[in-house]
Amino acid sequence: MRICLVNPPKTYQVWAGVPDIFNGPDAYLFPPLGILYLSGWLKAHTRHESILFDCVERGWTAEDLGREVAAVQPDVLGVTTTSHNLVNAREVIEAVRRRLPGVFVILGGPHVTSFPHEAAQFPGVDVAVQGDGEEPLVEILDHLQAGTDWRGGNNLCFVRDGQVAVNQRLEPTKDLDKFPIPDREGLRNERYYTPGMKEARATTIISSRGCPFQCAFCNVPHRYRTRSAKHIVDELEHCRKNLGIKEFHFIDDIFNITTERVTEISEEILARKLDIYWGFKASCLALDEKMLAIARKAGCIRMHFGVETWSDSGLEALNKKAREKDVRRAFSLTRKAGIRPIAYMIAGCPHEKTPAEVLQAIPFVKSLRPDYVVFSLYTPYPDAPIFEEGVKKGLWDADCWKKFMLDPRRDYSLPTVWNEFMDKDTLVGLLKQVHNRFYFSPEVMIRTALSMRTVPEVVRLIRGGIILLKLQFLPAASRRI
Repeated sequence: MRICLVNPPKTYQVWAGVPDIFNGPDAYLFPPLGILYLSGWLKAHTRHESILFDCVERGWTAEDLGREVAAVQPDVLGVTTTSHNLVNAREVIEAVRRRLPGVFVILGGPHVTSFPHEAAQFPGVDVAVQGDGEEPLVEILDHLQAGTDWRGGNNLCFVRDGQVAVNQRLEPTKDLDKFPIPDREGLRNERYYTPGMKEARATTIISSRGCPFQCAFCNVPHRYRTRSAKHIVDELEHCRKNLGIKEFHFIDDIFNITTERVTEISEEILARKLDIYWGFKASCLALDEKMLAIARKAGCIRMHFGVETWSDSGLEALNKKAREKDVRRAFSLTRKAGIRPIAYMIAGCPHEKTPAEVLQAIPFVKSLRPDYVVFSLYTPYPDAPIFEEGVKKGLWDADCWKKFMLDPRRDYSLPTVWNEFMDKDTLVGLLKQVHNRFYFSPEVMIRTALSMRTVPEVVRLIRGGIILLKLQFLPAASRRI
């Protein structure tokens, strides 16, 4: 069987806290690891042929993708999606079906795992797969090739005789080492880049699935599983030696669950004498001088901390485990180790009731002296605990997202900010202010300019400055913010 695995465009993605100008190809371009894992599994365990299409990297519309897919005449179309990108997923499926009416369509990705019943009814889809998709995908393809009934498989969601069927979902695989490394061979790897990257060629990598924490604003599954240090470094070594990739960004929701884990991975990198640079999304809790020293020696140059807010009461309200003293300690130790700290901050949280409270973030985050700050607005994800709180307060209808999921359209309006105390106009204005007060302060501008070491860093800095200027002209009513 021939399957086309597709990462749809993001053109009509529902805004999710970060304006599109900070959340698109102008700022960064990550490879679609989900479909790369599926392709790697198919190549390692089957004779089915997989063809990868990344519409974001290619700059393709749904119609562009439809023509490209039709040209290779696949038996199956596989589309990955989040709940925020359903419009693009629908348009991709429709564009392909107009040209290949008989193609079998499979929907996967985070949306299916969070909303299996709605995903089963998604327009144009034959079956949706929740959870780890590698093994269910092979079973479906094998059945289709043999002409037998595929509907008995685990993790499958579909409509049969007008009724939604959601089959048993197996417990997520604990042994992530069983999965081959992502199949990057079918992509233009030189096109991908990460924010603030040091080298000319970079990629993302994920060393775990899920997250053990339960922050109030987050929708990441809590079933946490990790790969072994050897398996992780096998992938780093493959990318370095075979693809010429020297810089890596770990996109795990939390990489340093324990200091021991980071130390073990760092020791494995050093044992293999890999000449690489890397960074990761970090907790402010699990770090110490010893871990930071060996990570820096192994090539770690950047740590992205989910700080989120500026006070202990705010951190508690968001169900964060760290407190202000932990945040300050983490940034101090990281800078001391020669690693660049980056702060992620959320403005307009439910505990911030006035503009003055939102702007308290500026003196706080400046005192941390991060290299960069990523500001976003607090967004009620439909599968996060805070969404139900908004329903109880009458901020939005309980079924607003579910209606959209069954019939995603470009003109559909959804809640994208917490508007209990301030409206969207006010919050977007505050988002502009926090960016301006941090990035256009003389101390930050001088520190940033002096930290530049390579041409790619300078290029990313210039792009970042252009993005900040674009932010000033985005109206709150825009669907791009």
